Amino acid sequence: MDSEKVKLDKDGTFVIPLNEFNGSNSGTLSDNKLLVTSEKNQIDQDVIYIEPCGGRAGILMLSIWNYIYKFTNSYSLFIKLFTKCTILALVIAYVGYIIKVFIDKGSPLDWCHGYGMAFLIIAFIVWCIIYYKMIKVSFKLFKPHLIKNFGGTIKFIKKYSSLIKSILSIVLIILFFAFIIYDTRSERRRLISLFGIMLFIIIGFLFSKHPDYIRWDTVITGVCFHLLIGFLTIRIEVGRNIFQCIGTTIVKFLEFGYNGAAFVYGDFLVNVQQVFAFQSLSVLFFLSMVVQVLFYLGWIQIFCYKIGGFLQFILGTTVIESVNAFSTIFLGMSEAPLLYRPYIKDLTPSEMHTVMTAGFATVAGTLLAAYTTLGVDPKNVITASAMAAPASLMFGKLFYPENRKSKTSSDNIEIYRSSDLSIMDAACKGAFDAVQLIAGIVSCVAATVSMVYFLNAFSAWLGSLAGVEGLTLEYLLGQILIPLAWAMGVQPNQCEEVASLIGMKSIANEFVAYEKLGKLKAAGKLSIRSEAIATFALCGFANPGSLATLIAMMTSLCPSQKGVVTKVAFRAFIAGSITSFTSACIAGLLTPENGFALE
Repeated sequence: MDSEKVKLDKDGTFVIPLNEFNGSNSGTLSDNKLLVTSEKNQIDQDVIYIEPCGGRAGILMLSIWNYIYKFTNSYSLFIKLFTKCTILALVIAYVGYIIKVFIDKGSPLDWCHGYGMAFLIIAFIVWCIIYYKMIKVSFKLFKPHLIKNFGGTIKFIKKYSSLIKSILSIVLIILFFAFIIYDTRSERRRLISLFGIMLFIIIGFLFSKHPDYIRWDTVITGVCFHLLIGFLTIRIEVGRNIFQCIGTTIVKFLEFGYNGAAFVYGDFLVNVQQVFAFQSLSVLFFLSMVVQVLFYLGWIQIFCYKIGGFLQFILGTTVIESVNAFSTIFLGMSEAPLLYRPYIKDLTPSEMHTVMTAGFATVAGTLLAAYTTLGVDPKNVITASAMAAPASLMFGKLFYPENRKSKTSSDNIEIYRSSDLSIMDAACKGAFDAVQLIAGIVSCVAATVSMVYFLNAFSAWLGSLAGVEGLTLEYLLGQILIPLAWAMGVQPNQCEEVASLIGMKSIANEFVAYEKLGKLKAAGKLSIRSEAIATFALCGFANPGSLATLIAMMTSLCPSQKGVVTKVAFRAFIAGSITSFTSACIAGLLTPENGFALE
């Protein structure tokens, strides 16, 4: 566009003819003219613009930017290709240099933090590029030929997929039991945990809503997958090391939040006194911001939908159930439904029950830092959450089998996009959202701890009237739930302590229970195995406060489903609790009494 074509109108308004306008600016349209503005704003007839006063220098700058815009539009493909090639060349140069430094130094790989981790990240990036740019594109091209040549085989596999998965699962379960019998040859008490697993499955069957609709292939495959994840992450050294690495890496990442907290509240409160509200909970500002940015970029949605699709294929559950089960590990029960918010209205009662079960069976990854400061092993929390994903689907379908045809499938589901305007907007929104989360945690913990102290005092007073001393709520729960702790495989002399923890978690919340677990761990009152069982059993949001929160959350997202939500909520609460208890049984079955370090 020539600067001479920018003229003053007869009324003194600075305009550009529309035929010279290419869309890079916006303004008010009038008589085939455009009022020049420098921002892409919505056209508003009520806005009165002032007369431009930038002079010829401003007109010249506008012309330059207009020319740049036209040039980038005309050669956009070339510019994109050049940019990608430049980035690729820089990455290759950097990788080559660090390989040279690695060889020259003779440094160990250190798969968790050093060169090994760098090579794994590079390999992952290369794989993603190859998969999305080559394999996926090639598969689309050859898909018709594959269907034509192997259509019969594909149809056969689809027809008998449930039977094939069930047979493979039964074989793996038998092999697992054979290994357990051999592995527990010197500690037969560990087999009590096996009794606990079978007990919880039987309870699910006895109290099933529609026992005649139970899909046993989903149950068998779910049990197998649950055991397999536990075996790979607890019993196999490589799996333990991987999850230990993940745990330590996440904790180190979250500790960056302490720097921001110390800057705001002071080093004394955060790092010296380590006040829970100022240290642990302040990390949620940082983590919530990161999660919201990843949500804006779409990375979390893609990751969760991919893993959710895998769970759907393995277990035969619906796409919403599968995506929710995995996304709750990272986002928690309140944020995960945002991924599929438009489809909540179409969920069947069974799907709603399974979605809520997953929420009660896991804890949010955003709270990991808060748990670790209470003395909890982060590896156990991460492992328990990973195991809960398939287990919650299995118990969800066992307690409330599907008796209706689902309205949602992978063909009609679209990935939910963030409504944030930019990365900065997403970051600010994430930090602001953490305010409500932290306020909820602080108020809930303060109220429940106060209530526990009150109930302890009230119980002790009632006991003193009858001549019984020390009759506290913790003591009562410790006595009532002893059979449950024993069924999970806890040592008989430690059952009361673990039972008390489970009771505290069930009537208060996991924070109160984990705090007490940290004290028991510091005092050496629990063995390594009992500590692991307790950590797994407490890893879940199944408590009255979370029950009310999830009901309110789901009904606010979809008021038309209020009746269904309130109908299935308590059953999902029980199913979520049993999911955590079953994971604890698997941990007890696979963990030696003195842990793995002394093997």
